[in-house]
Amino acid sequence: MRIVSLTDVGKIRKVNQDNYIAVYSKAHDLLLLVCDGIGGSKAGDVASLEIVKYFAEEFPKREGFKDIQEAISYLKDEVRKASDHVYRLSKSEKRLEGMGTTITGLLISSVGNIVINAGDSRVYGFHDHQLWSLTSDHTLVNELMKRKLINEDEAKVHPKRHYLTRFLGVTEGAECDAYAVSHLSDIYLISSDGLHGYVPKEDMEMIIGDSSLSLETRASLLLKSALAKGGYDNITLILVEVGEKDE
Repeated sequence: MRIVSLTDVGKIRKVNQDNYIAVYSKAHDLLLLVCDGIGGSKAGDVASLEIVKYFAEEFPKREGFKDIQEAISYLKDEVRKASDHVYRLSKSEKRLEGMGTTITGLLISSVGNIVINAGDSRVYGFHDHQLWSLTSDHTLVNELMKRKLINEDEAKVHPKRHYLTRFLGVTEGAECDAYAVSHLSDIYLISSDGLHGYVPKEDMEMIIGDSSLSLETRASLLLKSALAKGGYDNITLILVEVGEKDE
């Protein structure tokens, strides 16, 4: 298994509110997370960093999982605890009040692979030259599309397209999606919306699918593509190439 991770502040923002982590447990299960501080809110960078720090401390203590359901329950519980930690911290200082973050990630474990998500960052799977999202955005426009009230083109220009319906740290008891991955993937991509919000899926497919390039080069090209599109947001991505024994 190979892992490449990159982050960039972009061309517009002064602060990078994205944070990420790749961390192993005692059982050598691998947890990969991307957290994107909520844009425009106070201390989004602090919120995303605190979530990453929480899992950097807690996940290495984990001995392992007896089955996939135990792993899912563990992730949901730990995300809630991490979010509550951020919420309590936000009440301790005025400058931190209202801070929040998204969380998106992938657990690669002996009992199976699990995706977690709260917000609009994404986990993608790549296989047979095709890239597809394994997560569903928690945004107002995505909810409207599910109800068939707007179409995809309308969603792209909707005035409230950046409104999140789920996130961490702003309230107590935050929830995340967590479910087993059933699709076969050779490569996983975890990204903040600074990448997939600006680079078309077809372009990402072409870059990730170019096996003549190293994984490091493909990650660099994805980042450069987002910057070439304007670099309007912070950009973070993790590419994970798995072998047959890792599936």
